[in-house]
Amino acid sequence: MKPLTLCLLLVISTGSTAGNQLHSADQDFHQWLASEPGQRASVAHMRERCDRELQDDKNLDCSVSVIARMFELKVANQLPDYYQAIKRRHARAIEADPELTGLFSMFGDQSLATLRATGDFTVKRTRQREVLKLYPYASDGFIADEVLPFIDVRAANGHSARFVLDTGAPQTRVNYDTARLMGIKLLSDSHYAYSTFYGETELSARLGVIDALNVGTSQLRNVLVFVSDRDNLLGLDLISKLGPLKITRKALELNPARSARCDSPIVYTRTDLNQRLTIDASLDNRTTQAIIDTGNVDYLTSALPGEQVNVVQAQPPGNSPPGNADRLRYQSFKGVLSLPGHRLPITYRYYPGFTIPPSKVLGRYVPSVLLGWRAFHDFELDLDIEAGRSCFNKV
Repeated sequence: MKPLTLCLLLVISTGSTAGNQLHSADQDFHQWLASEPGQRASVAHMRERCDRELQDDKNLDCSVSVIARMFELKVANQLPDYYQAIKRRHARAIEADPELTGLFSMFGDQSLATLRATGDFTVKRTRQREVLKLYPYASDGFIADEVLPFIDVRAANGHSARFVLDTGAPQTRVNYDTARLMGIKLLSDSHYAYSTFYGETELSARLGVIDALNVGTSQLRNVLVFVSDRDNLLGLDLISKLGPLKITRKALELNPARSARCDSPIVYTRTDLNQRLTIDASLDNRTTQAIIDTGNVDYLTSALPGEQVNVVQAQPPGNSPPGNADRLRYQSFKGVLSLPGHRLPITYRYYPGFTIPPSKVLGRYVPSVLLGWRAFHDFELDLDIEAGRSCFNKV
């Protein structure tokens, strides 16, 4: 089975990055949010800036961005009061917008009470260099059509399970069986609809809180996770909080020696809940950005076709149940991928009718190219979010 990258259906407006000549007083909320101070701002600072937006539509817009940041930073106990205050203030506007109605219907009273009583999210990182093995399958006895990077994750109660190390998933996802075994407190009256990068929409998830998750000897406490019937994914929300790391074909290395090289710089984008790792690229002389997505089985998936090689009957990317009758065709194309410092011929895939969907962020989803796990035969990822130095280096 192959996992689907999680892409949450949250409507967030974004503004262009403000120039250095703009003072913060001259910036609207989203210009400020896209600037370096906005990217590093605390939830309290974001709330203070949003409170300056006195027009109801602008205040509602920036309030949703504050909620997105709360999800990303895992501050579960700060969600209930703010969530309810915005819901009361903008009740009529929320009722008139179906997507906002969905967002502000995701928590019931029981969920809000559980979140309010949750302790602070904390991370205790290992200070030593630590090399964690990546496994090709979810379990040693499980044979899959596709190979992905699975890593052992342990709960506070001692139960361990394998999660896909998925840099393309904005949020960590746990399946129901694993959630039960790990002792996750399921928010029973929560509901969330999510989509995938491959065109599936209105998939159902709930939320839950786990006391602690261990990745190696690093521990994350009071973690808000999404719970569904799909595979376990360790998403970018938690990967980005593990400190400096390196992902190679065989291992996740924590606190690696800093590489002197930076072949292709990576940008960590967090203007909305769907934070992502992007890299400047060119495919068949079309300038684009690409998402670094270790949870994607392909070398490269594109939303645009190229010079066709063949059409193959195959499972679509993602977690499709064995024996699924709705097997879809993908088309293979030869192309030339150019990254800063590198140019190489590749074969990539395009799934007609099953590709990256349009986004509600400025009316489209950018980028439309995913560099997947097979690309790690040729590249490795050095990731240091806090230092602002992340690189995609040729092996």
